[in-house]
Amino acid sequence: MGARPLRIACFLLWFAGFGAGVGLSAQAREEETRPITTAFAAHEITLEEAARELPVRLRAVVTYYDPYIDPRRPAFFVSDATGSIFVALAVTPPVPLKPGDLVEVTGTTGAGDFAPIVDHAQARVVGHAPLPAFARRVGINDLLIGNTDGQWVEVEGVVHAVRQVDHNVFLDLALTDGQLTVFTVRDPEADFARLVDSKVLVRGNAAPLFNHQGQMTGTHMLFPGMVSLVVEEGALADPFHLPLEALGNLLRYQPKSGLRHRVHVRGVVTLLWPGQMICVQSGAAGMCAQTNQKDSVRVGETADVVGFPMMGRFTPTMVASTYRRSIGGGTTPAVAIDAKQAISAVHDAQLVTIDGQLIGEGRDGEDPALILSAQGLVFSASLPADVALAPGNAPEPGTWLRVTGICSVQADTSGAINGSGYSLGKSFRILQRSQADVVVLRRPSWWNAQHSLTVLAVATLIAAGALAGLIMLRKKVKEQTAVIRDQLAETIALKDAAEYQATHDGLTGLRNRKAIFALLSKEFDPAAQSGPSIGIIMLDLDHFKSVNDTHGHAVGDLVLQETARRLVRAVRDSDFVGRYGGEEFLIVMPNCDTLQCLICAERIRASIAVQPIDGGEGVTLRMTASLGTAVAISHLHTEQQALTAADAALYQAKRNGRNQVASLDPKAMPHQAEEPKAMEMVARI
Repeated sequence: MGARPLRIACFLLWFAGFGAGVGLSAQAREEETRPITTAFAAHEITLEEAARELPVRLRAVVTYYDPYIDPRRPAFFVSDATGSIFVALAVTPPVPLKPGDLVEVTGTTGAGDFAPIVDHAQARVVGHAPLPAFARRVGINDLLIGNTDGQWVEVEGVVHAVRQVDHNVFLDLALTDGQLTVFTVRDPEADFARLVDSKVLVRGNAAPLFNHQGQMTGTHMLFPGMVSLVVEEGALADPFHLPLEALGNLLRYQPKSGLRHRVHVRGVVTLLWPGQMICVQSGAAGMCAQTNQKDSVRVGETADVVGFPMMGRFTPTMVASTYRRSIGGGTTPAVAIDAKQAISAVHDAQLVTIDGQLIGEGRDGEDPALILSAQGLVFSASLPADVALAPGNAPEPGTWLRVTGICSVQADTSGAINGSGYSLGKSFRILQRSQADVVVLRRPSWWNAQHSLTVLAVATLIAAGALAGLIMLRKKVKEQTAVIRDQLAETIALKDAAEYQATHDGLTGLRNRKAIFALLSKEFDPAAQSGPSIGIIMLDLDHFKSVNDTHGHAVGDLVLQETARRLVRAVRDSDFVGRYGGEEFLIVMPNCDTLQCLICAERIRASIAVQPIDGGEGVTLRMTASLGTAVAISHLHTEQQALTAADAALYQAKRNGRNQVASLDPKAMPHQAEEPKAMEMVARI
């Protein structure tokens, strides 16, 4: 073949390939612009595909529309025959959409906050349609997987509480596998309050809780109102008409038992902390119930208590409880026990009396407490703050006291049990009713360590001049010295225990708020400065409330304990770590510059975010934290300016999306006179 025919053949082959490529490119562009027409197809794509803003055109029924719950945009879900999806409207319509509206939705795919959504959308009402006839039955475990995001599902549970907040109504449901909050738009004509203790079937759109990185942290459900709620078992109008249940029968085995409803118990009131707790006892069976009620009943009166039974650490308890005075009364004598009997948990929730030697004063959570010891065990006797002993009225350390109150035993959370399968007690406290529950048995002896040393010195001088009785005197001195040594050792041990109880948080082992503030003040004292600059880090666990709401306070306590351990490992030996309050922590770093402070804060953030936290019983949690830092020069800034700067930086970190570190300069903070106002403006998220 000649050169010219060869060139012609090559040209023809190139042209044919070019034409095919042009055809394939045109086909790809056509597929790119072809709209997605089902909710399933729009939702079940990857986040990367959703971010390409593919066109969407749906014809679906509105299952939820709420213009109030999210300040950014209405919460808007639609469903068609294939599934459900969240729709982010480009413009809020002047007339709110309603569940049951049949709409045409046009928009594009979007990555959403957690899963794909229809973004930049417009919705046009074209008619009316029934809500989806089928809904998948799910439980907490199904919802926590995350693949039910936005879908039309149903749950069955007992309503424990109804809360109205602004424009929304929240129902707390107890399912067979956990607690779930469902909510809807408030309807003035719907009586949601009557649903408490009803067994209900609710249909709505599943909605995960998530952090700023799109990682799941919990779950809840949005339902369109009474139209999608079925009362399967109604509640009594007056819960006190429920049949009486014996205290000792709560949470005992019952064949074919289902979801737990409210129970009605009766007993003699042994303790009342209005707005917090009421304890009753019948025979040897006692129980303490959580309540928000503040009506007054007297200790010794008989009361009826209605609430939802829940597992306590040793003895069943009740939540969302109400009570009222009953006919009759009686006395429940306090059982005299010792410390070893108390920690055995046999007398948990019972009225007891116990003797102990006072170590000092401290705090039991938010309540003031007396710290005592007996039989080698340290325990607390606490009262609510409004009836606690006035400062200076408490007996002096070393006094033997007899305290009366409710024995509350804390379980060993390590999972240890005895040979019969019972949980083991780790510590206990006594919940007192009034100041009269503290009786002084014996004041400290005059014959203390100091006086003993004085007598010993005098005896030694006499011995030097009385040679005739030297042998006998030496023997007495030796015996007395042993007594003094034992007293000194006991005094030191009690003092150390008292100091630890007074300065350390009982849950995390870190310094408590008072102690960490004292250390911070010392760093700002010109007479005791250890370096030219002081670093401050304030830390707040993100979305910690959802941990308690979803998994319970026992899991929340494990999260706080593990967070404390990671904090201690992440800071220098010379730094101080304290629990500021709740899920907040404060780190004081003497002789620390800005770079060192930021590096340490980032190391802390990573140590919490990277490694999941074991919440026990198969629960694994990924937590994040927001941190605010400030570095102060002690002779240029005040202690309050430094705290305000770190607190404002923490707020800035939360506002910018959480799981990050922010820093502010104390010199930008208000002067001393303005600082209290500035502190009040720092919001907690």
